Amino acid sequence: MTAPVRELPELWVEVAPPRGIVAGPLLERLAALRGVAGLNLTDNAMGRVRMSALAFAALVRNRIGLPVMLNFTCRDRNLLALRSDLIGAAALGVEAVVALAGDRLPAGTGVRGVYEVDAAGLLRAIGALNRGDAGQGYAPLRTPLGLLAGAACNPNRADWRRELELLERKAAAGARFLITQPVFDPGPALRILEGARRLALPVFLGILPIKSAAMARYLRERIRELQPAAAHLERYESLSDAQARRWSLARCRELMQTLAPHAAGFVIMSGGGPALAIELALDCARRSLPAGVPL
Repeated sequence: MTAPVRELPELWVEVAPPRGIVAGPLLERLAALRGVAGLNLTDNAMGRVRMSALAFAALVRNRIGLPVMLNFTCRDRNLLALRSDLIGAAALGVEAVVALAGDRLPAGTGVRGVYEVDAAGLLRAIGALNRGDAGQGYAPLRTPLGLLAGAACNPNRADWRRELELLERKAAAGARFLITQPVFDPGPALRILEGARRLALPVFLGILPIKSAAMARYLRERIRELQPAAAHLERYESLSDAQARRWSLARCRELMQTLAPHAAGFVIMSGGGPALAIELALDCARRSLPAGVPL
């Protein structure tokens, strides 16, 4: 069965679900994005416990009606649970899902990752569900899912050949689009765009507004994937919080303007909270970004 052509918004805002059961305040803030963007919901990012992304997706769809791109990590669930949640996502009308390995778990939690499959294995499982195949030993699904599956990539990786190998593997496993780790300069972004173009994969570039020197320092020192971007992050050291916000927003706008002709769209990441990401998304809307990207 061929997956239907779907149109995704060009602009997404990455948001982490709430840390507890109270979702109302966050939903009220996100309601400002109606008609402007979709939401990319993280799945216990950084190995920190939050509300189920699937449950929060249901609240988003029911209360504010925003499009949802839902992350799925291989770290926290076995393949049976992943399949079950993917069926649930399709039932909720989730627009797209992203297959991820999952961030490393914090030390001292006593929790171990599952990793029954990797991201490529999860993409193959999504493809099977889209054909109505629930897996070996299970009866076929009554209705194929038709989920639009994507994968992640890291433009900042120093070993570019290794990243390209991973891209090729994910494309072969069934990825239909890519979202990237944060990009801070055009060079790494254009490199990943060229590699993805050869694989006919649309790319949504990650854009991360920085709210303070402390946040930039944390990213530089604690997030291994962003260490190649250390020179950019060090520029925040002498800035006050207000200066950091202004400079970061200006830089993000400039970067998005430069890269817009080459990318399928952008995922604006929340980092230390959604306020700056929402502000940037609303600013982009005032600049009249295109309505959507057919995939």
